[in-house]
Amino acid sequence: MFAKISISLLLASAAGFAVAMPATPTADAPFAKRTTHTGRGTTYDQGGAAGSCGTVYPDSAIICALGTYWMDQSPNYCGRTIQAKNVGSNDGVGGNGNTVTVKVVDTCESCGEGDVDFSLGAWNELTNNAAPGTFSVS
Repeated sequence: MFAKISISLLLASAAGFAVAMPATPTADAPFAKRTTHTGRGTTYDQGGAAGSCGTVYPDSAIICALGTYWMDQSPNYCGRTIQAKNVGSNDGVGGNGNTVTVKVVDTCESCGEGDVDFSLGAWNELTNNAAPGTFSVS
């Protein structure tokens, strides 16, 4: 009798679980298209102010700002993460080959489509703590 009750409860639980599961995967969830863009990597200081995405981060945070080309889209890139790679510099900035994943938290008004403005924390990881300058980013 105990076995019949246990099996009945188990089947009832499984049936309830199966009903709660969606019949098909959620089709409206956005998938990020993975493409490679190239541009210029620079650094900026948030200065204790909130970025255009509305949150204050310390300069040591691994964050970035993208140009208006990306940030004016709907939905914009606030909160998304991107992978950035230092692919070399003509002005002595080190770190060629360094890669970091950064969170988009601000808009860089002077950035072009492929440019990324990095926080000091992200800059230091990408350039081996180089003085401010520019490097090619992809």
